[in-house]
Amino acid sequence: MQQSRRGAALVVSLAAAIAAMTLIVRAAEPSGDAGEASGSAGASMRHVVAALGYGPEVGDRFASFGDGFPAERWRTSLAASPHRGDVSAVAEAETRVIDDMRRRLDAVIRQADGRSEYWNLPDVLADRRAQCLGNCQLWYVLGHSVGLDVGAVEVSWPPDGELGEHETHVATLVKLADGRVQMIDTRYGIKSEPFRFGEVYRRDGTVWTLANLTTRRLLHRRVRLLDRAGIEGMILLNIGNTYRQAGREAEAAPIYERGLELDPNSPALHLAVSETSFRHGLWDAAGDSIRTAIDLDPQCSDAHAALGRLLMRQNKWDEAIAALDRAIALKPQSPDTIRSRQEAERRRGEGAPAAGRAP
Repeated sequence: MQQSRRGAALVVSLAAAIAAMTLIVRAAEPSGDAGEASGSAGASMRHVVAALGYGPEVGDRFASFGDGFPAERWRTSLAASPHRGDVSAVAEAETRVIDDMRRRLDAVIRQADGRSEYWNLPDVLADRRAQCLGNCQLWYVLGHSVGLDVGAVEVSWPPDGELGEHETHVATLVKLADGRVQMIDTRYGIKSEPFRFGEVYRRDGTVWTLANLTTRRLLHRRVRLLDRAGIEGMILLNIGNTYRQAGREAEAAPIYERGLELDPNSPALHLAVSETSFRHGLWDAAGDSIRTAIDLDPQCSDAHAALGRLLMRQNKWDEAIAALDRAIALKPQSPDTIRSRQEAERRRGEGAPAAGRAP
C-alpha cells in the first residue's frame, strides 16, 4: 500500500467510517466459535466487521457479500472437526477450507494497485476490488466467521526485490490447529504450504526475518506479525494518510494517535506521528518518534530517511547524510531519499543553514 493521492473526494466518502472509528469496539479477538455464539455465519461476519471498527451498515454489506460463499458449510465442517480428537485431522479440514476460500476469493475479487482506495472495506465490497489491506480484511472477516484463526503480517522485504519508497504492504497469515501457519498474498503469488513459523523465521526485535534467505520457499523475507489491533491500526494509518494528503492535518493527527494506541509496535504509525510533530516544528518530539521507529525496526529505510530529513532541518549535515546513506543502503530504489541526500551534500558544501531551521 502506497500512500494514496486520491484527494478530498475519498475523505468525504470515509466520513461514516471515521465516525465509526471513534467508537472502536474493544472486544476480545474474534474467536473460532463467534459464529456459533451469534447463530449464523452472517451474524458472525457482522460481529467481526464491527470488531475492525466499521459501522453496522458495512457489516450488513459484508453479510450480503458472504452469501456468495458456502460459509455455513465451511463453519459446519470446522466445528465438527475437533470431535474427531485428532489435531492433524482438524488441520487438514482447515487447509481444505482455506484452499476453497482462496479459490473463491480469487474468482470474485480483482486485484487493485497498492495506491488505490481499495484498502477501505466499503469500497472493496462495492467494487469487488482489493489491494493488500483489503484482501487481508476479506480473509480476516470470512475466516473468523467460519472458525479459522486469521491474522496478518506487515511486510518489510518481499520474496524478491524491495517495496516502493514509502510503501507498506500486508499479507494474510492463517494459523492451523496443529500450530503450523499458511501465508497468502495474491499480489506476490504466495499460497504457501503449511509451515511452522518459528522454524522458518527468526525473531529480530519486533520483526521476523526468514531464517534461510536462500530457501526456495516463496515467502516474504521480513515481516511483523499483526493481530486484530494491528490490522485496525493499519486501517487507521490509511485513513489518516487520506486526510493528510487532502491537507486536513488537524483531522489526521488524532487518527494516527488512535492507531498507535492499538499498535504501539508499528514503525509506520510512529513515523506518521513524527510527521505531525515535524510539521509543527516540534523537532525533539519528531526525533523521539523517529528513533522509536528505528528501535522497533533498525532496518526500516523510511525511518532512517525521516531522521536524515529532520537532521537537515537542524543544519546537522554530516549526521543527516549518514542517516540518508543508511536509508539508501537499505532501499536503493528511493528517489525522494536520493534527492534529499543530494540536497544535503550540496548544502554542506555551501555551508548553508537548512531551510526552515527552528529559531
